[in-house]
Amino acid sequence: ARRMAAEGKQYHARSAQQPVPIALRAMRLSFALLGPVFPGLMGRWACRLWTRTRRYPDSAAGRRAVERAVRETLQVDTRPVAVYLWGTGPVVLFVHGWSGRGSQVAAFCEPLVRAGFQVIAVDAPGHGESPGNRTNILECVRVVQALDHRYGPVFGAITHSFGGMVLAYAMNHGTRIERVVCISPPAHIDFLVDRFTQALAIPAAVVAELHRLLDQRFEKNSREQMSTTENVRQLDSPALIIHDEDDVGVPWQQGELVANAWPGARFLKTKGLGHGRILRDPETVRATVDFITR
Repeated sequence: ARRMAAEGKQYHARSAQQPVPIALRAMRLSFALLGPVFPGLMGRWACRLWTRTRRYPDSAAGRRAVERAVRETLQVDTRPVAVYLWGTGPVVLFVHGWSGRGSQVAAFCEPLVRAGFQVIAVDAPGHGESPGNRTNILECVRVVQALDHRYGPVFGAITHSFGGMVLAYAMNHGTRIERVVCISPPAHIDFLVDRFTQALAIPAAVVAELHRLLDQRFEKNSREQMSTTENVRQLDSPALIIHDEDDVGVPWQQGELVANAWPGARFLKTKGLGHGRILRDPETVRATVDFITR
């Protein structure tokens, strides 16, 4: 059940021709039968599923990159997170997406290190080698802030998916980064919640309860205040937003919204790469490295 919830949240969309997994059918049936009768109970379950993380197997390239890295552990709010460092020089920070891991920076490491930069990546709480099985955007923001305090100043940043939302919030709350590349970023928190609830076919009454619980949990930080577009409006750091036309998880229009909201940002659209393979694409890597090292 946790796996299917995480897959819904990470937006691994399946074509209409593919069969719906049994676990996902069971969860949808549970929400359909019990949601209208027990919206409070099922809303709490949905909220727990929303914060659960999922670890996917690392790629061969990612494992090789980790083997070459200097590995450290950083304590953030009493939670240990795994940190990976390559090279020396001005820092370029990689912030992965939901259910991602720091080793997804693998394709960017060699060209950036060769250009004289130090690449730093982290496994967010509940991801990769960092312990736990749940987190949220504000915890991830505090990780970025702790990395900046420990290893900064951070010159450049590369983000993937949900990592772009995390970095935008951190930058709008004091973290200074000179050049930023956001790959496949979502524009709004509500988009993420909608994809999650649609994947599980959650009834309207339960969705309303989920929104209430999220608002209660984040108190002064409204969903709009945590959205990428809201946090980039006043930023003056140059930014490149890269998004693939065939991304079915986070559609490219989300990235375009981010680019339009970010003053002076440039938008680059790729094709045929989807949501994950874009991180291994040579042209994406080249455009990213050129933008940061320019």
